[in-house]
Amino acid sequence: MKQILAALMLGTILSGCGTTPDTVQEKSSEKSVPKQETPVSIEKSAAYVPNPQLPDDRKLTTVNQSVSDDKGELTLKQIVRPDMTQTIGPITMKIEEMKVFHARPSYGMIDFFHGFTHDESFDLVKTRVTITNTSDEPVTFNPVAHFKLDAKTEKTIEDDVYLESLATTYAPSETRTGNFGFIIEQPLESVELLTSDVLNEKRDVIEKGISVSTTLK
Repeated sequence: MKQILAALMLGTILSGCGTTPDTVQEKSSEKSVPKQETPVSIEKSAAYVPNPQLPDDRKLTTVNQSVSDDKGELTLKQIVRPDMTQTIGPITMKIEEMKVFHARPSYGMIDFFHGFTHDESFDLVKTRVTITNTSDEPVTFNPVAHFKLDAKTEKTIEDDVYLESLATTYAPSETRTGNFGFIIEQPLESVELLTSDVLNEKRDVIEKGISVSTTLK
């Protein structure tokens, strides 16, 4: 009798062992089914990236408003929003706003600005743009090859204090939004912006640069 009971118990154990892996595998398969995720647009998800040299001026919308942080202080003197879009071959460039500030850098930022001026505080003009390469080929473009303040005063990208890498090669369909700005020595009523030519991968000119004028009154 003991031998019969032992045989029955052994058969039950083996039967259980034979079915357990399948059950575990089914449960494991159910858990391992990947979720369907909706792709997120880089433009929509991109967060504001603080400039390492200057305070965030986005809240400065009224003349004489000021903002300060550990990089210094900005006081708004002039503001215009041209909402102007220019087409240069495959490049579209939207000029979103221009601001003139009086800037007072913090002690920790003085050395950086001494590369541009020896004054402890100064005025600067900032332009915010959005640039898109609408083609399916990479192109090289500089939004501010020259920045004319008047008949005698001219700035270039080498004078830019924002350093946000807008003068670069744009990948197909790439969009960049950023700022460029220059220290100024006199009040401004208008500026003339000269872009670079648009170049292809072989460095051939595919579209000549253009001139854009904006008043700051």
